[in-house]
Amino acid sequence: MKKRLLGIVGILVILVSLITVPVSAGSSGTTALTGNPTSYVSIALNSTSIPLNLDPTSSPATNQSLGIILTCNDPFTVTVSDNTVRAASEQGYMGNYTNNVYGNQSTTSYTGINTTLSQFLTLTGTTNTTTSWYGSTQRILSGGYALYTGSAPVNNQLLAPNTFSQVVAYTDPVLPSGSTYRIDLLFTLTPT
Repeated sequence: MKKRLLGIVGILVILVSLITVPVSAGSSGTTALTGNPTSYVSIALNSTSIPLNLDPTSSPATNQSLGIILTCNDPFTVTVSDNTVRAASEQGYMGNYTNNVYGNQSTTSYTGINTTLSQFLTLTGTTNTTTSWYGSTQRILSGGYALYTGSAPVNNQLLAPNTFSQVVAYTDPVLPSGSTYRIDLLFTLTPT
């Protein structure tokens, strides 16, 4: 019985060895991985509301508290534009704002006056090694103008101070209680 069992095992070993397929190395190929990072832009402001003390006895009213924080992996431009819903002739000026409504909007809830300060608001920036302020204190319109230009990528770069300046004249109207002068500005970061 032992001989018979050894014979069967031997036959099985021979059959298994005949079934085994030899493994050989296959051919090889190469592949190239390519890519190009997309532009990345991020702009943040350290404040969403900038107070100005509009007092004609200490004019101009100024505030330097706005910081602009930029991240961009390309050279860039920062523009500023008047985002207030005002007529073209009133853009760049601080105007009446009452009950969450601008003075020039026609709504049934608005009872204030439609007026602006006599001088437009100005904004000056700062310059550092990679970013230049355009050096203009022009009137800020809805189409915007370039405030900064950057010659190289930046990561969380703080641009400060940014100085708002508003001349206040004795002839500028004093608004009724519940009203204030206001302008909304939009800052836009664009890779160039």
